[in-house]
Amino acid sequence: MLYSTLLIISFFCTDTLQQSEDKPVQIVDFTLPDVVSGDTFSLSDLDHSKAIVVVFTSNYCPYAKLYNDRINHLVEQYRGKGISFVLVNSNNPAKSNADNPDAMAKKVAELGIKTPYLSDSNQKIADMFGAQKTPEVFLLTHTGTNKYKIAYKGAIDDNPQVASDVSHYFLQEAIESLLKGNRPPKEYVHPIGCMIKR
Repeated sequence: MLYSTLLIISFFCTDTLQQSEDKPVQIVDFTLPDVVSGDTFSLSDLDHSKAIVVVFTSNYCPYAKLYNDRINHLVEQYRGKGISFVLVNSNNPAKSNADNPDAMAKKVAELGIKTPYLSDSNQKIADMFGAQKTPEVFLLTHTGTNKYKIAYKGAIDDNPQVASDVSHYFLQEAIESLLKGNRPPKEYVHPIGCMIKR
């Protein structure tokens, strides 16, 4: 039943065109409001990290909801290993009331998320990254002061519906490769999810 429902939702939430594999040449520092701390957050706050995972997510999207526990698990798994995580919500709250800052703050409190959850309601940061879906991840490495390169982008794994049936952990494989000083085995895997509401 869940699988059938998600297939129907997928028809309406996902685009039918293959997302471009072209990556922005460079990501630069940005600042957004963090609903967790109530303060502003800058990407450069994490410059001590070996790598940074930026997760574009949302409150309303069924696919994003299915990944909440998996993302939390990854955050805890790499805590203390030099990998930092940031969640970004780029949905326009006028189009999706579930994604207004108050709803975002309520969500992180309920889920016990221990990472910044940033509001990008005008899609400025989504546009810089080229993000289109929720969930969609970007694994960043440093290229200089306040400058970052995308080492991997796209899907978290290969089974949005059933976490126990995942065969390929794309994001985790990319992180492990970076920690060993190697390039990720894949630089891009097409993400499955809902389009960002602009």
